[in-house]
Parts: sequence; C-alpha cells; structure tokens
Amino acid sequence: MSAKKRFRAWLLSLLKDRLNLKDISSFLQLPCNTWIFGALPPWLSRLYLMALGALYFNIAAKDRKAIQHSLEATLGKAANRREARRRWTKTRSGILDHYHEKLYLAFKSYPTIRKTCLNRVKIRNLEILDQALAQGRGVVLITGHYGALEFMPGALAFRDYPLSVMVHCKTPRLRAILDQRAAEANTELMDPKSGEVFFTALDHLKRGRVVVTQCDEINMWRPYKDKTTSFLGHTVPLDRSMDILARKSKAVVLMGLVHRLKGRRYELELLDPAQHPAAQGATQVSVQCLSVLTDYILEQPEHWYEWKKLTQFVPVPQEVVNADKTTERLFDSLAFHPGGVPQLG
Repeated sequence: MSAKKRFRAWLLSLLKDRLNLKDISSFLQLPCNTWIFGALPPWLSRLYLMALGALYFNIAAKDRKAIQHSLEATLGKAANRREARRRWTKTRSGILDHYHEKLYLAFKSYPTIRKTCLNRVKIRNLEILDQALAQGRGVVLITGHYGALEFMPGALAFRDYPLSVMVHCKTPRLRAILDQRAAEANTELMDPKSGEVFFTALDHLKRGRVVVTQCDEINMWRPYKDKTTSFLGHTVPLDRSMDILARKSKAVVLMGLVHRLKGRRYELELLDPAQHPAAQGATQVSVQCLSVLTDYILEQPEHWYEWKKLTQFVPVPQEVVNADKTTERLFDSLAFHPGGVPQLG
C-alpha cells in the first residue's frame, strides 16, 4: 500500500473513532453545523459544505469508487479522463446539494423556511393532487432520492395540504427539530425503523391524508420472492411495499419530483405514473414508479444521490484487492428489512 493510501486510511479511521462517524450523512451533520447553517447565508454555507464533502470523498476513496463504478456501469464509460472527472464532479455536487438542503431546512428559522418553500418552490400540475384528494381515499405520493427532495414536504404542507411523511433521521437532534416543525405545519411523521408502519400509513390514508414515501429506498425494500424488474438498466428485486399499500388502501397513487432550477429556485412536478410514457404497459405501481424515475435520472444523472447503493446490483464483481492480496468486498450482501415502507429522509 502506498504512503498516500496509508495516510488516507489512517485519517479516515481517526475521524470515525474521534467523531463517531459512520457515513457521509453523519460526517456532514456534525454538531458545529448547527450554527453554520443557521447563521450563514445559503451561498456561503453551500461553499462550506462543498469543501467538507470534497474532503470526505477524498478520504473515503471506497465510497467515491463505488459511486463512480455505478455511474460507469449505468451511463457507459466516459470518453476520456476529463469527461469522467466532469461526470464525477457534477454527481458529487448533486449529492452534497441534497445534504445542504437538508441542513438548511433543519437549522434555518421557521419563518425563513416557510418563505423559501412558498416563494422559491413552484408546483406544476397541482390540480391533479386536488382532484385526487377530492375523491376522499387519500393519496400515496411517491418520490425518489432525486433533486431537491427535501423541499417537497414544505412546499405542500405550507400550502395547507394534510401531509404524512416517512422519515428516518441519522441524528436525534435533527429528528427533534423535524418533529417540532412538522407539528407547526400540520404534518405527521412516521419512522419506518421504529417498527411496523404499514397499518399506520393505512390509517393516515383513510383520514384523507397525503402519505409521502419513496420507491428507491433500496435497503427498505420488501421484495417479491419470484419477481424482479429493471431499474436504470439493472435487474433488481421488485419491491412489493408500494403495491400492497396501494391495493389495501385503495388510495390514489401519484408521483412527485422536485427539480432544481437556476438561482436557488425549485419546481415540484406532480404526475400520474400510470400515464407517463416511461411506464407504458406496466400495471404494478412499483414498476411504474421505478420506470418513471429511471427516465428522469438518465436525463439528469447528477440529480440522483443513491448511486452508491446501486453498486450491489451491477453484475460486475465488486471486489478490491488489498496489498496483502486478500479480497475485500465493497459492500456486504443486501439485507432486506422485514417490515416498513420506504422512507423520506
């Protein structure tokens, strides 16, 4: 092992031990960020986070290589090094933008967040949500780890829509903040990792609420035993959570994706996945949503931030050889959770 790699491994080990870090999420949510994101203007706190994120990916080379491998396996090999570097830089920025938006919403003042969600997030096709709610059966609003996802709850809740959101927070402090702000905005939170939430979600739908969940929360999928589907060109287990929830609740199923625009502006696009061209011929909700999400990701791959998790489905062997010639897998085998539905968080 080279001196550079040994130094990287030592530094990463030191950071993990001293700061109790597990992944990029816990690294970027260090306690000092409370003040930084509360006091600094967004453009400056974003520069800070981009620098912190660049440091993380420079140290955590395994994470970086896993993301780059997924990008290459999905989009094809870059024409040259310059193009590969450009692709990686844009994807890294998209991942860090997600965390910046999460921390911005957590630590800015409530009036600032409300103003941002109402003035900077416009909604396209809002009428289809109104029509769905008018049926009185509740709405399952499915999204993905795409774009400015964190602004979706506020964009709807501050417009007085009854929202119930699947959310799991990596830190107790962030969860406490979200609980407080959810209560102020007529939003109810459900944590998939706190126990079985399926019947809770059914109850919320029966009350005519909008239940927001995700179709690409890979580590929370409850797969069929004998069914797979295609996602981003790779064969993946077909999650049955969405299908069961839609069938049992008889709720209207819609999709919502938040696009980043120029000048820190955003657009929440609402759509009926069954009517989208990418889902043509698909009858299952889970297949429809993954098909639609694939279409958007392939158009703007830097807006999706779950490339690391996709690596386990890429058919190329995921192995690296250590200096002592022993083999180490980049990821453990995927362990599917026995309960719950995908989360937003």
